[in-house]
Amino acid sequence: MKKFSADYFEKKYRILFNKLFIKKGFLDDIKESRKKLGLPENGFNNEADLACFVISKMNAEERRSIAFGVFIEDYARKNNLTLEEENKERIINAYVGVIKKQGDSMMAKAIFWLSKNIEDHTQMITKNSNLRKNKFLSKLYPETIKLIRKFWALDLLDEHIMGHFVEKYLFFGDYGINQYINNKIACPNCRYIGVNHFSPTRASMAGQDEGAYGKNYIFNKQTVKLLSLHFNSVFLIIKPYATKEEVLQYVEDNWNNLKEHMTEKNSFYKQFDVHPNKIKESDFERNQLVYELYKLSKKELLKIYKGGKDFSVSGIYKEMIVSAILNEQYKIDISPDAIKKSATRFAKDTNTKKKMKDIGDI
Repeated sequence: MKKFSADYFEKKYRILFNKLFIKKGFLDDIKESRKKLGLPENGFNNEADLACFVISKMNAEERRSIAFGVFIEDYARKNNLTLEEENKERIINAYVGVIKKQGDSMMAKAIFWLSKNIEDHTQMITKNSNLRKNKFLSKLYPETIKLIRKFWALDLLDEHIMGHFVEKYLFFGDYGINQYINNKIACPNCRYIGVNHFSPTRASMAGQDEGAYGKNYIFNKQTVKLLSLHFNSVFLIIKPYATKEEVLQYVEDNWNNLKEHMTEKNSFYKQFDVHPNKIKESDFERNQLVYELYKLSKKELLKIYKGGKDFSVSGIYKEMIVSAILNEQYKIDISPDAIKKSATRFAKDTNTKKKMKDIGDI
């Protein structure tokens, strides 16, 4: 069994979502956004429900457009056709014939197609071009990106994963998170956190008319923009004639240097204690309980405490009362000294307002 199995990564993803979920105001803001956008109070039950919601907000022309797009994709695949001008008339004639025979069933196919697109773990739901052309549906993306920008920070690691977490939870609640994680870990290319690969194609290059190795055969603007998102990463360049064994040996021989580059090149991560073991298992419910009790005053804690000890005398700190409450009412054994540390650590993890230092100040 692989050390880094699907089960291993499932735990990591769930830890990361919990880190997002406990951020102050996250759940309240999600509920507020659902109400603002006219979404169900607890999100949709599944992808088909959301697809039906999306279709219901479209006008007749937009519905025909999406149905035609679905037909083109399906027809071209079944008949091994390329989507070029020479095949345009054939495809349109076929579509007209199908519409006459099938009518409304085309919309059912469109809903199914849209459901599968919504389920995609690599693309954001709200960035679907069919949604962003519609006056009402175009509001979904700004509201989603507002939530993402508010709650993502370096301590949550990969902004792409966090973006999907926010969006999936906004639209589906726990169901969306479970589906996203299941789809991610089922894909060997996508399950790794902090590791991926990029292989440029001809479409990634400018100066194509000059051919390979021409002086202007360089990355085009879209590719530069894509790679620039990973300025805080280290790229591993693998030539086609390298073997798997050589690549693995290279990483093993040079790991210290690679890790040094990754640590030193982006000092921003140091501010939030981001390191290889950052995604650790933690008892979020227990830590939250400690935090909620620690926030209370000594007077309020004495009202909660039901044990026989007298904590009302002077010289008794509230950590001692919290420790007793946890032990006697919840069977949680944690020392008074550890109470404050645990509560402070949890408070830090829930904070969304993290001011980044200038790189020159670190």
